[in-house]
Amino acid sequence: MRKLAIILGVVAVLALAACGETTTTGGGADTTPTATTAAATATATATTASGGGSAAGTITMGGSAFSGAADITIKAGQSVLFSDPGGVHNLVTGTHGQFSAATGAPSEFAASSGVSFSPGDMKTIKFPTAGKFNITCTIHPSMQASVTVTP
Repeated sequence: MRKLAIILGVVAVLALAACGETTTTGGGADTTPTATTAAATATATATTASGGGSAAGTITMGGSAFSGAADITIKAGQSVLFSDPGGVHNLVTGTHGQFSAATGAPSEFAASSGVSFSPGDMKTIKFPTAGKFNITCTIHPSMQASVTVTP
């Protein structure tokens, strides 16, 4: 009887641990949301977009690195879509995980608290002022990106 209770307990813990997880295929960095996370991801995407307007460029975050183009050029007044399909990140202006105030940076990057992301978040941020803005993650200091804004 005791063995049965232990086995049922282990099965219950494993079943709960599997809820909401993301699966990977082929051992790569690409992730595919499971059915249990699809609705939550759609809600997070809809509720976290900010800055308005369509994006002139996209910076995508992976689990602990930027994926794709991490250095983009846009015109003043245009926006960048920051997309986080599967990681927890906190982006700030600066380098190597350290905040550094950048004159003319969007208000979202004006404080050392930066912009927080959870898996599934997509945030559109408008860059109103020309300049080069280095972006880093305080959680993953090796993550480095730049947004060059031309007049």
